[in-house]
Amino acid sequence: MDASMPSGRGLEAEYEGLIASQCHSWGIADDVVTIEVRQIGRAPDGRDVYLGMVRLAQWERDSALRLLLGLPLLEAKIRKMVRALWLGEVSHFGGLWLHASEQLNATPAMRELRELLMQLTPPTMPRPGDDGGADEPVSGIPISSLQPLSHAPSTTAGAPLGPATASLEDRKPDSL
Repeated sequence: MDASMPSGRGLEAEYEGLIASQCHSWGIADDVVTIEVRQIGRAPDGRDVYLGMVRLAQWERDSALRLLLGLPLLEAKIRKMVRALWLGEVSHFGGLWLHASEQLNATPAMRELRELLMQLTPPTMPRPGDDGGADEPVSGIPISSLQPLSHAPSTTAGAPLGPATASLEDRKPDSL
């Protein structure tokens, strides 16, 4: 950080570098995300609060899934690093916000993401006695807009994402 800069200037770049290095170490490709850091206010102790905004700019399956599924872990890692560095002494980290680019909407990425979502999560059943909006599950995603779930993913720890081998009918209800 340049000491000639006014207070708070340059910290955005330090946070951006920290977030970018963590994304890189997680195997998230540089051209898949954009990172911006903004000062969002001041804490009661007088230190500035900075927020990291990560935008999923393009679809690359492995990078996108690491970011989408691992966001809470990535944020926790960054918080830990901020506390261990001088940044934690002069500012507060307000967390990561994730935004998917609108450019992804009309691409095969959305179809792939929808298919992965259906493989990873079973369909949501309506609540007992809830007859209003029968086409709306608890999750808020219309059932009619999703394809039926024909296979459930393997629940083996550490197993890679991929086509499932056991159907829902083969599993016990308590294992779902």
